[in-house]
Amino acid sequence: LTDLPGELLELILCCDVLGAADIGRVSCTCRRLREACQPRGKVWRERFRLRWPSLLKYYSHSDSVSWLEEYKARHYAGLEAQRIVASFSKRFFSEHVPCDGFSDIETLGCPSHFFEDELMCILNMEGR
Repeated sequence: LTDLPGELLELILCCDVLGAADIGRVSCTCRRLREACQPRGKVWRERFRLRWPSLLKYYSHSDSVSWLEEYKARHYAGLEAQRIVASFSKRFFSEHVPCDGFSDIETLGCPSHFFEDELMCILNMEGR
């Protein structure tokens, strides 16, 4: 794998059958593969695009983005959104919603479009 030309290696790593965990594992094997999976490179951008295609509209091609960090932040926002939504029935079972009822959403510390995207994913899940 390490003897392949960089362009071919990048194409293989951008393949949609590989997941983020696979890319993380590959990048831990050696320096050559770690460099191919650099955080600001094409591989993590493609992981982000494949997982959350609707979010690319928030980025410009001229931006210098750490796609690995964006991937992590969006993943974390998704986990937190799922946790918060799961707690809604317990917290808001009564008709009265407390004034500070949504304070945990406001303090997430991630871009709001990450949270909105996850809510749309939750709403569009089958069986919901």
